[in-house]
Amino acid sequence: MSHLLSSMLFTRRYFSNHFWRNDKRFITSHYHGRSCLVISQKKYLSSTSDYTTAKIQTDLKKKKYPLGLSGAVYYAKYPNEYYQNKFATKDEHKITFKHQSDLPDLPIPSLEKTLTKYLETIKPFVSSNEEWFQQIDLVKDFEKNEGPILQKKLLKYKNNCVSSINNNNWLNEFWDNQGYLQYDAPIVPYVSYFYCHKPLPHKLIENNMLFKATLLIENVLEFVSKNQFEKIQPNPTKFIGKLCNNSFHMMFNNCRVPYKNGEMNQDSNVFHSIFENGFIIVCYKGNFYKINVYDHLNNTFVKRHEIFYQLMNIISTGTCDATNQTSGIGSLTYLARNIWRKAYAELTQNNPINKNSLEEIQKSMFVVCLDESNEPVTLEEKSRNSWHGDGINRFNDKPLQFIVCKNGTSGCLAEHSKMDGMPTLLLNEYIWKKMSKDIDNEVNYIEDLVKYHNDNNLSIYKENTQPVKLPFMITPNIQKYIDLGKQTFDKNVSEHDLKVWHYNRFGKKIIKQNWKISPDSFIQQVIQLAIYKLVGRQLPTYEAASTRKFFKGRTETIRSVTPESHEFVKTWCQSTSTHQEKLDSLHKSINSHSEYSKLSSNGQGIDRHFFGLKNMIDDGSQVPKLFQDSLFNYSSTWYVSTSQLSSECFEGYGWSEVDDNGVGLAYMINEDWLHINIVTKPLKSKIDVNKLHYYLSESANELFEILNKI
Repeated sequence: MSHLLSSMLFTRRYFSNHFWRNDKRFITSHYHGRSCLVISQKKYLSSTSDYTTAKIQTDLKKKKYPLGLSGAVYYAKYPNEYYQNKFATKDEHKITFKHQSDLPDLPIPSLEKTLTKYLETIKPFVSSNEEWFQQIDLVKDFEKNEGPILQKKLLKYKNNCVSSINNNNWLNEFWDNQGYLQYDAPIVPYVSYFYCHKPLPHKLIENNMLFKATLLIENVLEFVSKNQFEKIQPNPTKFIGKLCNNSFHMMFNNCRVPYKNGEMNQDSNVFHSIFENGFIIVCYKGNFYKINVYDHLNNTFVKRHEIFYQLMNIISTGTCDATNQTSGIGSLTYLARNIWRKAYAELTQNNPINKNSLEEIQKSMFVVCLDESNEPVTLEEKSRNSWHGDGINRFNDKPLQFIVCKNGTSGCLAEHSKMDGMPTLLLNEYIWKKMSKDIDNEVNYIEDLVKYHNDNNLSIYKENTQPVKLPFMITPNIQKYIDLGKQTFDKNVSEHDLKVWHYNRFGKKIIKQNWKISPDSFIQQVIQLAIYKLVGRQLPTYEAASTRKFFKGRTETIRSVTPESHEFVKTWCQSTSTHQEKLDSLHKSINSHSEYSKLSSNGQGIDRHFFGLKNMIDDGSQVPKLFQDSLFNYSSTWYVSTSQLSSECFEGYGWSEVDDNGVGLAYMINEDWLHINIVTKPLKSKIDVNKLHYYLSESANELFEILNKI
């Protein structure tokens, strides 16, 4: 897998909502009127008031907390013995966060390098010599006047971030708030991303919703346990160095919330300890059920037949009860965020029932959606169901939703504000491999589930493990919001076309072994050539590069359109070009892309730097002419948004376009096959997904023929 370049995804970013009170001993975070000690400067994280002490060692020397605790709220409620057992593992056996203290801080490139690189990237979009010289003058003016002032401010800001007790990198707060939490469009379909799991080899399990859901939950809980004990391998491959794993601490027991201390202009995130809440939420027919998956008496997760029993109970209750109408609450999470914030405030104001039910969802480990009404078969149907569902049977604010359909088709929907793609990819790979390989006899597995369900001796057990349906009080005005959520969903989904390009002629193995070129750079050439064939020109193209080699690093932009790529697509489409000219232009474009990818992964890209400089402009100050320039803004409008996350365990992965006039291309490069999920709004972008699908195949075939003649 080419993990380094694609930890992911496009824009929209992650978390912060906690307000700190500093003194010499501790920092306190306030959330909904409750107070808890978040990070102790002594050596431990400890809870206050009636909460039990939980001790978590931190690296104070560099203030880089191995568990990624800074900025999160934790409540401890269980007995001391429970926490002591959980934290009894010796440090040398904990591997997930072992590199955190060694990671360098995210750098800030020099102003000169960024401006020089910027001029290179806009060359393909310059229409005349006059326009080119105008751009040079704009850059020189910025480099001489506002640029150094803003650069100095940004460097000072970086130093303050690094030296603070919270020890953020300089980009995080700006990126998380402006890219994600202040973003007002619905997060589904516009922000969240999805995976479609390959079918399991165990057909009896694969084709049954409850058998499949039980197996999936069992293996997700196993991953949760590994996360608790810090047993997740920090580096996906031996070829990648030390990476930041802060995101692994944000997977479970948390939620995005359309509320920030009364402010209505952005969301927040609430976090709970991964050791605290031993339950998950199951969504069935638009209702939400709390099921316990942790045995607190024995400090272990429950057995698989106990999970199965609770799922059976939900299905039987939800099917037989004629009054069991959908609450409709899930539809609210399809609203534009500014509207959802208003609905959330009304839903929870002076209503402890609604408030408590929402908090149960928020602090649960994760959500499982049982889509009994859906039986997707084609790749497009599976992708759509994992991506946006039916507009009812989801709670899109949760970071992780696992979806299982009536025919056993499964997938995962990930909310993007806390995590980029790599952590969720590793999680889904883990559970798929465990589901597909760890069952020696599926008949015995099924019999093990069913025999306990039919055992009359479990009457006491059954009484104590009933799933709890979360109640909601729906006022007429809230019902209007729910109806609006459904209408918003219908409109957004109907505006989108989705087409899957699944290509089996060759894959990573041939690209690397036979042609000796970068698979990621290769697929970017396929994309550039296909777009050029389709619209007759190149469009500004975003590719996500991972910056996880830095502390709390997330992503940087790879600008895939370069002078070399421009020459490549022109040469390739000219009938007079020779075989050698095409080949030379291809290799030059690949080398240029590979070099840009390395720069971006090393924190030397230009787009996050420009973003930081813009945030140093004082309110009321004049915006530099460079930042107002039409070409400057056009070159960073991502009409083609791309990102790679590759896995042999998936048959689908994707998200939406970033710009309404563009296209989203999420791709996988596997050993023997290539895969691109194509999404666009055709009425706005004028992009025909079927034609783009055709040109992707034509471009891949042409490159294959040329490279095989070497």
